Amino acid sequence: MRLPNRDVIATGLVAAAGLLYVLWAVGSAPPGMSSTRASGSVILVLGFAASASAVVPTFDKLLHGNRAYLAVTALIGVVALIGGMQMLINASDAGLAVVMVAMAVLWLIATVHHSLLARTGSASRTPGPTYAPRHGW
Repeated sequence: MRLPNRDVIATGLVAAAGLLYVLWAVGSAPPGMSSTRASGSVILVLGFAASASAVVPTFDKLLHGNRAYLAVTALIGVVALIGGMQMLINASDAGLAVVMVAMAVLWLIATVHHSLLARTGSASRTPGPTYAPRHGW
């Protein structure tokens, strides 16, 4: 099964955020990113970019799609927002961990969701009528 390009981009961005988080957690962050706020800010930017690449292009479909998916991902997004605020305001290590976990969970849910949509979308494409139906108005 092939992932849509938008999910490949998001996967790379989340992987980069995960790598930076692990390096920060073990005390080997790149120069200038040893503080919680510095690494956390870069991780937040990578998360926003991943979301922009994977979700924003189909945002209209998302709003009119599966309500349970929308509710769950929105709730996780709120948790990430709260963690991000804690991380930025209080330099909270726990806040950064919450952001990273929420980002990874959102990536996983979105990637699986997009993969399932791609599979069902390609399987359900059957040739339709070649004429435009006439309406009586």
